[in-house]
Amino acid sequence: MRIPQGGFTVVELILVLMIVGVLAAVVGPRFFDRQVFDERLYFEQSLTAVRYAQKLALSSGCSIRARVDNGGYSLSYASACGAVPAGALVSNPSGVSYAAGLPSGVSVQQALDVTFNSRGCVAAGSACGSGSQIGRVGGFSLAIHADTGFVEAHP
Repeated sequence: MRIPQGGFTVVELILVLMIVGVLAAVVGPRFFDRQVFDERLYFEQSLTAVRYAQKLALSSGCSIRARVDNGGYSLSYASACGAVPAGALVSNPSGVSYAAGLPSGVSVQQALDVTFNSRGCVAAGSACGSGSQIGRVGGFSLAIHADTGFVEAHP
């Protein structure tokens, strides 16, 4: 009686090696390119800052300006609010100003400059605006729906 032997055929081994080779050639370089990670990190930071600006405007009743461009991102008071003068930078919960410069190798394709009013929407005079404002950082984009202030990410 003959015992069947298990294993892979030569064709199966060659196919697996070809697939691994193609994946290494196509996907491998992305893992060693720091710009991809810097781009994603800056996008996430600016997205968080814009969301924080909307929430701060809603909770404090102050108009907050969020700006994302090739100079970096920053949050500031759009108008005087209590003892805070217009144009003063917003502090994050740990007390540091909510602003950062653009990392090297990262670019903003479409700048974003919006002001959230006390109702949390994008200000258009004393009312809420309409439509959407879009900002693009590398291959990522964020959209702000003016009538609600909702900030949506599109990676």
